Amino acid sequence: MYMEKKSNESIKEEDKRAIINSTGDFMEFDEHISVSGSAKISGGKLNKSIRISGSGGINGDLECNELTSSGTLKGSGNLTVHGEISSAGSLSIAGFLYANGSVDFSGSTQIGNLIRVQGALVASGSFKVGHFVTVDEGIELSGSSSINGNLSAEKTIKIDGSTKIEGNTVAENILLGASEGTRKKQHFRIRGSILAKNNVDVIRTLVGGDIKGKDVKIGRGSEVYGSVYYVDKIEVDKKAKLANDPIQITLEEL
Repeated sequence: MYMEKKSNESIKEEDKRAIINSTGDFMEFDEHISVSGSAKISGGKLNKSIRISGSGGINGDLECNELTSSGTLKGSGNLTVHGEISSAGSLSIAGFLYANGSVDFSGSTQIGNLIRVQGALVASGSFKVGHFVTVDEGIELSGSSSINGNLSAEKTIKIDGSTKIEGNTVAENILLGASEGTRKKQHFRIRGSILAKNNVDVIRTLVGGDIKGKDVKIGRGSEVYGSVYYVDKIEVDKKAKLANDPIQITLEEL
């Protein structure tokens, strides 16, 4: 059972509830709202999932259950989603982004402040974040990524493509370019340290800080200005440059 609404109509139940105005098709179901065409969303809260196809604008902070966007979506505030986020196309949020499910970005994604995700994060294409990124599960980045802070996950961080991280990279396993072929230049620039509970495998990576892991593999074209710490195994390619000799530590020191 659903209600279908046309141009310039909106939903209101109580104060602070988000209002959606659409010049295209608007359909409201029990659990989600579907909008196609051009839509404007006021700041507030919706206890439903939102599906937008086309062009959307969010004025202020928005809170909803799930969010699916295909096309262009731009928000001037913060975005809080109690579920999963899927964006194909262009997504721009001026403030922070929070999701207690997994997120999947493809195309162009720009978040002005921090990202906090309780699921997994996958981003392909252009991915720019103005602060730190914290994820409870794993992170996969491909394309061009820029993180103006720490990048951390409870599970594996896997990155392919051009990446710049201004802070530390912290996870159970950290793989930078491990699946890539030969490159002619450094593709991964980490201003801080790389800190893993288990394995580190990097190639053509510039690291301003330290590298620390149980098993550490530093591939060709990499350069580490800090120290390299390992517990069990260390492998350094002959075309990698280390400022200091690798140091073996205990598991307790990791």
